[in-house]
Amino acid sequence: MHRLLNGLFGLGVLALASCASTGHRDTVTLQTALVATERPTEAGSGSPEAIEVMMTGSIDKSAAAEAAPLKISSIRSRIVEGADAEAVARPVRLVASKPVKDFPLAGRTIYLDETRDITLAPKEVVLTFDDGPVPARTPAVLQALEEHGVKGLFFMVGEMAHYHPEVAELVVKSDQTIGSHTYSHPHLPALSHAVAVANIDRGIAAVETATGINPRFFRFPYLAESAALDRALQERGVIPVGIDIDSRDYEQASTDVLVNRIMTGLARRGGGIVLMHDLQGRTARAIGPLLDRLEAEGYKVVTVKYGRPPEEAPETLMARLSRGRD
Repeated sequence: MHRLLNGLFGLGVLALASCASTGHRDTVTLQTALVATERPTEAGSGSPEAIEVMMTGSIDKSAAAEAAPLKISSIRSRIVEGADAEAVARPVRLVASKPVKDFPLAGRTIYLDETRDITLAPKEVVLTFDDGPVPARTPAVLQALEEHGVKGLFFMVGEMAHYHPEVAELVVKSDQTIGSHTYSHPHLPALSHAVAVANIDRGIAAVETATGINPRFFRFPYLAESAALDRALQERGVIPVGIDIDSRDYEQASTDVLVNRIMTGLARRGGGIVLMHDLQGRTARAIGPLLDRLEAEGYKVVTVKYGRPPEEAPETLMARLSRGRD
């Protein structure tokens, strides 16, 4: 046991191992364990080529092979001018005749069923949240997202989902996208391949048990991946998701500092995948102001879902008549 712990990342992982061995779930202790060593790698820049993107975010196949090739590593985003043009030109028509509240921050939906970088237009953002679900904090994040009509991608730690299934269920009910984040948040490259894969599989199973959803997206703890583990995920049909902008919400910071840090990263890159943690109280406090700021500065929050885009629903007679009166 001591040899294994010595191979892991110091005090943060020791705290996590202690929680797991006692069977007791102390949210504050787990928070320290998960965030103490989380240091994502530096994000890169997008490609300048413009390619045609369909309304749902599906990429034209002839351009996709060159612009966004298949990968055996975590996906990230590419910022491409005009990537959302088709979505603007042909908005989805709603079958429902009831009026729908206007959410200026809500963007398009992108569907993925293979490991390929996401193509985003400038000022498009994907919000991702790691390490939950956590009572009080995850629901606060969900409420802010709901108030702005946007969705996020929640990478759940299997052990947290096991201990807090009622919170995991709230994430499902709010129609967020579900991903997994291992069972106990270890530094996977420090483990043997068999042990690392077993922790990934156990995490996927625990999240599925808590949510009723087979999570097809995955994020490596500490963003520490390896080619062998990437191949293991590919064999399971699971897509690893990286990041473009690190909120560093695991560091002490005021709401203003945290929001400004994210906005600065987005402005520098033009958009992208943002890493946050619904485990963190400061994130629960900052998410509302962040969404307000994104909306004020003209950003769109893109929803990412697994699978192929559904067929566009046909218009009802009432919808056609209503459109004809415009």
